[in-house]
Amino acid sequence: MSGGRVGKRPVTLKDVAARAGVAAITVSRALREPAAVSAALRARIEQAVAELGYVANHAASSMAAGHSRIVPVVVPTLAHPVYVPFLDGVNAVLDEQGYQVLLGTTEYRQDREARLVEGLLGWAPAGLLLAGVDHTPALRARLQALARTRPLVEFMDLDGEPIDLMVGFSHRAVGRAVADWFADRGFRHIAIVSTGAEHDLRAARRAQAFAEALAARGLRDDYILDGQGPSSIAGGGRLLAELLRRHPQVQAVFLANDDLAAGALFEAQRRGLRVPQDLALMGFNDAPIAAAVVPALSSVAVDRRGMGHTVATLLLERLAGVTPQARVIDTGFSIVARASTDAPPRPTGDLT
Repeated sequence: MSGGRVGKRPVTLKDVAARAGVAAITVSRALREPAAVSAALRARIEQAVAELGYVANHAASSMAAGHSRIVPVVVPTLAHPVYVPFLDGVNAVLDEQGYQVLLGTTEYRQDREARLVEGLLGWAPAGLLLAGVDHTPALRARLQALARTRPLVEFMDLDGEPIDLMVGFSHRAVGRAVADWFADRGFRHIAIVSTGAEHDLRAARRAQAFAEALAARGLRDDYILDGQGPSSIAGGGRLLAELLRRHPQVQAVFLANDDLAAGALFEAQRRGLRVPQDLALMGFNDAPIAAAVVPALSSVAVDRRGMGHTVATLLLERLAGVTPQARVIDTGFSIVARASTDAPPRPTGDLT
């Protein structure tokens, strides 16, 4: 025997069972659901697997069972670490039950999402986790059919009609809350800055609700700037420079993420502007950089790891035949106020 083969044939489950001194069904259970067997027995089986070089044929087992133990997770991007805590929460729950995450990214393109999902379905997944609620009509119809046979969870957004299950928060509610938060503190010239909102529809919904909330208070709602290209710290600096060129009277800025907010902070400091005395800044996501810069950035916090935990738990419950108490779960958000907004608004007209 060598290299995962016995003689001229591949190592089988029965070979592993014989080496470990257990039944083949016990080996299968240990590999599919590690928590279902004792630690000592699991160690013995893992040792046999390692010694024989056994590789499970997931394709064959998926055909036999009708589905695999793979759970695809589709997110917009990995260009910045926003989704890492979420994925960590998902993986912590699924891994414990013997499921594996298969990751895909759409780069905020619905056509790419449709192609990606179609390819992932070829793996006969146990379920499917999709970021957001915006899909092509054809994909939505495909997912509605899929949800009749296996669980589907849309996450990170509540501003839409769920196909099956939905876990997240309302981006429109975030936009309204931040606009009201600044207005309640006396700010009158309040801007929102994003990048790629043409494709990032969640950011677009935040901006729309932000403007609507300002308009409802009788405040200007046209301090809106959407840049092109990937989101970055450098991009945040360029966007703030452009915003101030167009609207030097702006007193406060809500940026689409904390990288952009950090870049805006650095640009303000290069210009000799005091944050928050001359210009208040708030980011979104409450990433580690928000608390690390000086002055620390206010931000909108979302428990992304907790959301991932909830999403994975809901999927497992559905796989176990448990009917969820609610199809839609709001994980909420909170505004974390730090030094970057801790000052009254400056009088307008001071900056020209």
